[in-house]
Amino acid sequence: MSNLLAVWVGGRGFRPWDFDVGLRLMAVLMFFAFLALLIVGVVLLWQRNSRSGSGSRSDEALATLRMRYARGEMTREEFLQANADLGNGESPPPE
Repeated sequence: MSNLLAVWVGGRGFRPWDFDVGLRLMAVLMFFAFLALLIVGVVLLWQRNSRSGSGSRSDEALATLRMRYARGEMTREEFLQANADLGNGESPPPE
């Protein structure tokens, strides 16, 4: 292990106050920080896209429901029940 460390710091031994060793250590730490940020960013984007996908399906269902009610294919009571079943928090259309 000490031979590997000596090779890593240029054969001079490990001196934390040495400028060259500090730069190498900082570069390694910044690489891992960048890698961690990249992973966190990918996970957050994936979660946001998966949530927006399910929300758009719900919006499509509500739009279809409103169109059916507007065409007169269902009564007000049926519309209100289906609207509540889909979890829509908006107020119902006026009578």
